[in-house]
Amino acid sequence: MAHAVTPWQIMILALALGAFGGGALAVRPGRGRPTVGAIRWDAWFRDNDYEKFLQPEEWRSRLPFYARVTPDGRAEVRSDSQETMDQEVAYASAAGLDYWAFCYYHPRSWEGADRYNYGWKLYLSSKRKSELNFCLILQASSHLGPTGEWPKTVAQFVRLFKGPTYQRVPGGRPLVYVLRIDEMDQHFGSHAAACEALEELRRQAVAAGLPSPYLVAQTYSPAEGAKFVEEYGFDAVSAYSAPGWDQHKEYPFSVLARVNRGFWDGCKAAGKKVIPIVNAGWDPRPRLGDPHHAGIYGATPWYTEPTPSELAAHVRSALDWVSENPTAAEADTVLVYAWNETDEGGWLVPTLSGGSARLDAIRKVLR
Repeated sequence: MAHAVTPWQIMILALALGAFGGGALAVRPGRGRPTVGAIRWDAWFRDNDYEKFLQPEEWRSRLPFYARVTPDGRAEVRSDSQETMDQEVAYASAAGLDYWAFCYYHPRSWEGADRYNYGWKLYLSSKRKSELNFCLILQASSHLGPTGEWPKTVAQFVRLFKGPTYQRVPGGRPLVYVLRIDEMDQHFGSHAAACEALEELRRQAVAAGLPSPYLVAQTYSPAEGAKFVEEYGFDAVSAYSAPGWDQHKEYPFSVLARVNRGFWDGCKAAGKKVIPIVNAGWDPRPRLGDPHHAGIYGATPWYTEPTPSELAAHVRSALDWVSENPTAAEADTVLVYAWNETDEGGWLVPTLSGGSARLDAIRKVLR
């Protein structure tokens, strides 16, 4: 699907070429600023199950730049084209993001699972990929495919680790996030087998001449994260999102920022390494009309959308926290939820209504 180039697209591409000056950086003495990644969940393919949540008018302001409204008034949200991926890389790079963290789905997890892998595949085939790094988020459940194929699956991961744009932490260690760890034992058959699966990942990487991967447990609780580090040997704790789960009502974005900060501090207090999670938002109400999702989000709060300046300030606070806590934050990176979790309420991707305002504000911090 072709896209007309708008004035704000021209501006952001000009920024990528250095046409404008940057803002102040949060840095450690003697080093550049911490790196910043953003989660990608790529479900915006043809006939996807999620664009239906953005049909009501109250949610149309979230439509990303690659969406369109069809002649019959339906919102169509698809990003599974090379042209769109190339534009997304340009936006992310111009804003100063360092990497995307792609959710991985083993093609044999279920029928159609491979459709969710279009993001990292199109990124790898992008002529612009050198502008932005990437890493993987492994979902430690059936999303990892048949256990009998695990060594073969790991070999694919290691090939990706060896690529020139795979994100690494200090020491050259490939960065790998792992989600849904509470399902690992069941998936692999036992706790010992789950630990051995992670060891296989380390073993193959080292055999390929790489440093051992830096494995990060994504969870919602510092206490649970500490448990995963101790029981599975993860290197650090982070989160996919950290919205809090106390009451089903609305709060201002400032509360969400405090919840995030509490997660960082809680992981540090537990004596574990941490990669701070930064929520760009959290409001899954578009999904509540679906019975499956209503059961997941029934107890969650939601938060007002941040202004671009509020979001940028939150990113800056995470950079400062990393710089001020070099021992706890040894990976020297921050992870943002999310690039394109549009219907769940966290996004950086430019929208039809707001353009690239969020990325423009973040650029002033990162550039």
